[in-house]
Amino acid sequence: MERRPIIIVNTDNYPTFCDNRCNNTDCKKHMANMRFHTGGCKISKLRDTEECEGYISKWKQSHKEIEQIKKEMREAGIK
Repeated sequence: MERRPIIIVNTDNYPTFCDNRCNNTDCKKHMANMRFHTGGCKISKLRDTEECEGYISKWKQSHKEIEQIKKEMREAGIK
């Protein structure tokens, strides 16, 4: 059996990116912004923490958009 070395990396000074996959793409910690970062980073679920810049649910946002479209269609007389 091959023995593999244990590698420990200190990530205390690494930037943290959020893995919640919400619709708040303006957030500095959103996972989409990770592509601009070079070097190591941490990925964590930041929802409901002090570091979260505002969670926006994908389902709730799309549901609100659908309701808005339905309302506009009713006002325009389209079924």
